[in-house]
Amino acid sequence: MTKIFPVKFDDIRVALVDQVQLATELTCILAEPESQNYPRPAKPYFTLKFTGPAGKSGDDSATNVPNNLGQPTTVWNRGGQRKVMVDFNCYATSHEQAYNYMTLWQAALEQETVQANLRLAGIAVWLNGSVTDLSALLNTGYEGRAHMEVKFGVAANLTEDLGAIEHITIVGEISPT
Repeated sequence: MTKIFPVKFDDIRVALVDQVQLATELTCILAEPESQNYPRPAKPYFTLKFTGPAGKSGDDSATNVPNNLGQPTTVWNRGGQRKVMVDFNCYATSHEQAYNYMTLWQAALEQETVQANLRLAGIAVWLNGSVTDLSALLNTGYEGRAHMEVKFGVAANLTEDLGAIEHITIVGEISPT
């Protein structure tokens, strides 16, 4: 049986990687490679990593899914908003180059075209982060590193069929009114 997942992280990753690459014209890779010895691309490049996937935001709703005639069914759609935190890092040959690319990505997240493309994948930009100097935090003066954490919103939906009631057991007496 194929599982339907309420949040499709692969689709979110693909959409974010595509938009980073379109905005910066740099390669963007996942910070969690499938293989431990996965080689890094040539500098400059971006990485992204989910640091807070699918935090619940607000109350979920339950909505009846009507049939083709608009009548209620036993199928319900339950869902709500989820907060997804993503860390973006830019690795470059100088600090300034890393900052420039990260501020370019930061500005791109404010553009209508980038937000529209992300919305097509079900992603909303909730809070665009500040660019920080990752080089200073990690004491890596030999390469420029810029960091930004962004909060995105995604919808989580899952459908369930409650089924029909087939039997009713009555205990006691029934009297006509």
